[in-house]
Amino acid sequence: MTEVFMISPTGGRPEGLALLAEYLDAQTYTGPATWLIVDDVSPASYIPETRFDTEVIHPDWRWKEGQNTQAKSILAGLDRIPEDAIVFIFEDDDCYLPSYIETMLKALESADLVGESESRYFNVATNRYRIMPTKQHSSLASTAMRGTAALRTACEKAPKFIDLHLWKTFTGRKAWVSAHNVVGIKGMPGRAGIGVGHRQSFGSPATNDTLRDWAGDYADNYGMFKQQ
Repeated sequence: MTEVFMISPTGGRPEGLALLAEYLDAQTYTGPATWLIVDDVSPASYIPETRFDTEVIHPDWRWKEGQNTQAKSILAGLDRIPEDAIVFIFEDDDCYLPSYIETMLKALESADLVGESESRYFNVATNRYRIMPTKQHSSLASTAMRGTAALRTACEKAPKFIDLHLWKTFTGRKAWVSAHNVVGIKGMPGRAGIGVGHRQSFGSPATNDTLRDWAGDYADNYGMFKQQ
């Protein structure tokens, strides 16, 4: 049986990491998997327990304000993973609905790289949202793949644009799923996020129901983070 690994680059985001553990425990997938947490911030993060095997990696470097260490942290995780494994990237500030893993594994039965089309983003601090219309690639947080080679290459060659490089250069079988089981959450407290989604001007003003329409009752987890 092909092993399943979930890499989470993290550090300095205790609220987001705690919610991610909740979302992992609620997954409908009941098979084995290993959650690899790469924590590059001091002091070290508190690691919540889940029903999955968990391994925490503390790399040699320590993140400093203004740095983007996402690619380095993913590579540190890949070093612990068999080359033929199934790999997910679980971001420490995103929302994952219960059927996410199961849906992606089903798609991987006939493809080698799968992702959600039209990625959804919501900034919980500014109450703004955006839907990315492209179907040519998927957010890294809503991508899964067979094998580690392509992801390793993307991290090494395009550390600031991992998802774009991965999807553009991948030569195996690709597939997009129409299920929207991931909401890219922006504006969480703690370590500053990378990308335009964290800017005050990002996206369009949301209605009171936008996040609830996307995340269901998980929307209740984010009300406390809205800017006053």
